[in-house]
Amino acid sequence: MQEPRRLAQLHAALRFVVTSNIVAEHKPILIDVLTQALRDDETAELNRQAIARAGAEWQESEVTQLSELIHDRVATSWQHADECVMHLAAQLHRDPQSVRDKATQLGLGAAVDYRLAKALIQARGE
Repeated sequence: MQEPRRLAQLHAALRFVVTSNIVAEHKPILIDVLTQALRDDETAELNRQAIARAGAEWQESEVTQLSELIHDRVATSWQHADECVMHLAAQLHRDPQSVRDKATQLGLGAAVDYRLAKALIQARGE
């Protein structure tokens, strides 16, 4: 989701530059830069939305890669689990929550969810 505060700040900055008495030599450049930043943010948001829509469908190769990457791994802390999820999400070009859900669905949730890892460790110890 696009950061609403950043979007509002970019729009406010653009309005300021357009209506201000900045040196004419610099004004077009500032307007171009701010307009491009707005376009870039919009494009990034559209890409995130497209990935989220496509993210519902996991390809077999992605499932295999996910399984291979976290097979026999167990998170040692909340931070370790979160780092693992973020690393996997970056590698697979997926949303972190989607990665966590898929790993849990595959029975590999202990690698990406410390709560599950802790329960697994306790079960093994008993």
